[in-house]
Amino acid sequence: MDKEIKSLRKKFFIFSASIAFAIIFIMLLVLNILMHMSYQNELKTATDMVTQTAYSNVMDINTEVIYLKDTETNDNGDYIIRRNPNLVKSVTLNGEITCLDKSADWYCAGGGIYFEFIDEHDNAKYIHKEYKFNQGNTKITVDFTNNSDFICDNKPIVTDISKASQDRFWISIVWWAISSNSHNTNNPDVKLDIDSIEIKYTENISAASSQSFEIQNRDFKDIYLAGTPQTLSNFNCFYFITDKKDNIVEINEGNISQKISKNDIISFIKSTYNSDFIIDNIKYSHHLTETDHYKIHVFIHSTQGEKNSRQLILMSVLSGSSVFILLIILIYIVSGKAVKPISESYKKQREFISNASHELKTPITVITATSELMEKKNGSDRLVNCIKIQSQKMSRLVNEMLTFSRLSNHEKQTDDFKNFDMSNAVRNTALYFESRAFEEKKQIVSNIQENISFTGNQNKIEELVEILLDNALKYSDGNSQIKLHLYTEKENIILICQNQCMNFNTDDIPFLFERFYRGDKSHSKETEGFGLGLSIAKEIVLLHKSSITVNYKNNIVNFQIKF
Repeated sequence: MDKEIKSLRKKFFIFSASIAFAIIFIMLLVLNILMHMSYQNELKTATDMVTQTAYSNVMDINTEVIYLKDTETNDNGDYIIRRNPNLVKSVTLNGEITCLDKSADWYCAGGGIYFEFIDEHDNAKYIHKEYKFNQGNTKITVDFTNNSDFICDNKPIVTDISKASQDRFWISIVWWAISSNSHNTNNPDVKLDIDSIEIKYTENISAASSQSFEIQNRDFKDIYLAGTPQTLSNFNCFYFITDKKDNIVEINEGNISQKISKNDIISFIKSTYNSDFIIDNIKYSHHLTETDHYKIHVFIHSTQGEKNSRQLILMSVLSGSSVFILLIILIYIVSGKAVKPISESYKKQREFISNASHELKTPITVITATSELMEKKNGSDRLVNCIKIQSQKMSRLVNEMLTFSRLSNHEKQTDDFKNFDMSNAVRNTALYFESRAFEEKKQIVSNIQENISFTGNQNKIEELVEILLDNALKYSDGNSQIKLHLYTEKENIILICQNQCMNFNTDDIPFLFERFYRGDKSHSKETEGFGLGLSIAKEIVLLHKSSITVNYKNNIVNFQIKF
């Protein structure tokens, strides 16, 4: 049994085995799904509960509160806020203003929020925004995105917060204080105490991005004051929450006894969530939920559920494997008997094509020689010309059938493969067709990269180019160009043949490489041929372990071969 029949039997065996495997697999899969469904539903319910709990109890990270008593001060007594002003949308100062002079109709006090910037002369300067507390005020908001109220050296200046040159800004102590009874800017009766500030960050920036942000650490006892719900009793779970840029906001150790370290979470985040989270040799499954501002990472595990799943899978594998092995043995026996008639029929068909082609060569040769003698003896006439033309046509058909028969033999030999200059081979082959293209009022445009070496059968490669160019000339529109490209791409050699064809039917593409298939259903003389050319081309490509594809776009038929 030759390789072709072995390949056919192998396909039959693989196909039958695949069907048997699919049936067994589907049966066992349905069983596993039915048994596993209740566990999955319970797991999902528990995961959703933890996720909702985390979301409902997470702190607000859009705004950060900083108590000034916890900050550093400079030599002037101003508070140093170590936050990048470029990321700040607004600052709200929380304070209390009082006046010892009870007879004053009004009083106010204020100062500034300032930061350093570099001017156009590379000089460091300070610009500030003023804040002002009036009687009754407890909160004053300073908008960092408003560019109209910056002051430098007591003069308005046109700039914006992005010009800040340091990742910090300063809250001044009170610069001035006045009342209705005293316009002295240092009125000692007016007192302003600023307790804290609230920083609202720009979009997509959270308080957790600050290096001094304090991560919230909790467990389920801090959330479920009445005790952990029954739904979670069969699971070990914990979670942590980050902002959209993976800055940690909260670590909740859930109902597990082990401590979850910040470093472990950072390592998990840096791994882009691909690493396993293992505690005491227990692997926790990861569930990620993203909201507008947060990423909630829930980790959950059920020892009993996984144990039951493993047992069910083991039983399924053992029982399914036993049945599958028995079926494989049966299929192998049946496949041998199934392909036997096909093997005999295919061998007879191949022998018939080969023998018939060889037997036809002699009478065709005789007919051709006789017609030539008749032409020499009696002169040329219509009947003699008809005999010559048809005998030549039959000769081409026989030669193509013999070529295809040899190529379609799967016991292909590559002993004659040699390294040759593919660029020269393709270029020389294209030259043979230029005169034909000129006669048909068409043009062959070649774009061939120099010095491309290839190991293969040079004669077959040249025949491949001949088939492509012959096909392109036959089926291209009048006064059009046939383009031939040869170039290297990475480790591959690419050969492309293109021709314009306005009336190409894309339904023909799947059948172009079949034997005796012709896109011209009328078999008109304008496209004379037998439908074997592209079949032979495909066999040559397969002989060289390469691929050939065809597509049609913008009225261009494109054949591409990748070696």
